Amino acid sequence: MKRLSYLVIILALTCTGISTAQAQNVDDILASYFEITGGLSNWKNLKSMKMTGKMLQGGLEFPAVMSQKYPNKFRMDIDIQGKKIIQAYDGKEGWMINPLAQITEPKVLTAEEVKEMEDNQMEDEFIDYKSKGHAVALDGEENIEGTDCFKVKLTKKSGDIEYHFFDKDNNVPIMVRTFAKSGPTEGQPVETFMSDYDAVGDFMLPFSMTTKFQGQTVMQIVVDSYDLNATLDDSVFALPK
Repeated sequence: MKRLSYLVIILALTCTGISTAQAQNVDDILASYFEITGGLSNWKNLKSMKMTGKMLQGGLEFPAVMSQKYPNKFRMDIDIQGKKIIQAYDGKEGWMINPLAQITEPKVLTAEEVKEMEDNQMEDEFIDYKSKGHAVALDGEENIEGTDCFKVKLTKKSGDIEYHFFDKDNNVPIMVRTFAKSGPTEGQPVETFMSDYDAVGDFMLPFSMTTKFQGQTVMQIVVDSYDLNATLDDSVFALPK
């Protein structure tokens, strides 16, 4: 559900041969997406979100809670057989607790470890993308597991590239292809599939998010409930003192 600078758009259109009319089609796709899923004004007013559900991995199921707060605060809590795993980012610093890795006290993450979390924006990157310094382009079409999709390329101000796939029938995003930023898989594509959309207040949101690597399911998150514009104090995300 995301993301773009005027100069970058011009360069992208020049390099790929995409016409101005096609560029306008990208904005039409995004406008339809926002309208169908809740309305642009509602999206702009969404400043926090708490998702409660479960994580499925390796045939096992674990209770999980994910909290986000504008602009880029993030926290994930997972309960694995009574052991609490926490990974959080307060906008400047990332930290974790993971008893399964003998990390029982809050540990500050290294710059390398926090790369993925730094980019986890609360606001959809496609909102006011030009003022954010991003660029978007329609990069053709692609069939995603039987669904014909528009393929939208997002080039962020940082230079990172993502591909967002919108169902051609209703312009709802069903998959995002990103690229790992660190570790042994750095640079390799990671695909996240969104499905089971349902109404939550004024919004239509996915209740299932499945992450795949090299075609294999790595993790699935099933959402039981959303709490939109939840009251989340900054201390929720801060490194415990």
